[in-house]
Amino acid sequence: MLPGDRKPWAKTVARIVICFTIVALIVLAFVLKAYNTLHIPEVVGLLLLFLTIVPPNLAIIYPWLLPANRISPHGPGTKSTVR
Repeated sequence: MLPGDRKPWAKTVARIVICFTIVALIVLAFVLKAYNTLHIPEVVGLLLLFLTIVPPNLAIIYPWLLPANRISPHGPGTKSTVR
């Protein structure tokens, strides 16, 4: 369902991206805390960055997380004829 998710190296790359993202966000949080600039907007930014990177990669590792493609029992769609 995702581009490239059927490649043999996709799961390995997804695991590396998830691990690197978590480590990088933790390091960034410690650096911001060391400079006393870790405030609510920065925490929200870190959370949003985490949510944009990790879930698509989790979907590559665990394909059952994605919803199944549903096919309508009535066919792909009906065309009405207008006269």
